Amino acid sequence: MILSSRFSDVFANSEDSSAGSPEAESANNDSELSDAEIFDGNDYAEDEFETLKQSLEAANAKNAELHDKMLRMAADFDNARKRSEKERQDVRQYSISEFARDLLPVIDAFDKAMATIDDSPFSLDTEEGKKMASIVEGVQLVSKVFQDSVKKHGIERLPGQGNPFNPMFHNAVAKVVDAALTQETVIDEFVAGYKIGERVLRTAMVRVASPD
Repeated sequence: MILSSRFSDVFANSEDSSAGSPEAESANNDSELSDAEIFDGNDYAEDEFETLKQSLEAANAKNAELHDKMLRMAADFDNARKRSEKERQDVRQYSISEFARDLLPVIDAFDKAMATIDDSPFSLDTEEGKKMASIVEGVQLVSKVFQDSVKKHGIERLPGQGNPFNPMFHNAVAKVVDAALTQETVIDEFVAGYKIGERVLRTAMVRVASPD
């Protein structure tokens, strides 16, 4: 009994000695530090991730802002280019407006000449008729070349007979009633109207039929 009691005391003292030894305390401290370090590392990773996320969002916002500015600058540049081109066209067209008006009597003369030729049939069986046909062919050729040149410079004839009446294009010098119509319509054209670009050089003198 005495031996057993002593053995128990020795075993207990051995355990107490081991528990209080520097090696045991060092092992416990190492375990506690490792847990703290892991905890602190997780916090650091979360903070770093949040910082990177905020930086990415800021960079995306800045990129979107710059992209929007570039689109607006490109649109402004394109609009300026179109305006400049339109202004150049207007200057080119309208600078010859007075000259174009001076050409209108010449155009009228060709129109009358062509109308006279159409209303004066002649026989090709005679020598005189053959000469007349040659003259007519020459006049028609000159008229076509002249009309093509006029059109090339933007001078165009306004809508005339058979078209709806437009006070911007037509000057009604006579008016009749035609119940069969649904709108005012040009039925005769005494003098043709012309425009250059969108500018009217001369309104057409016409007769208009109205439904009432």
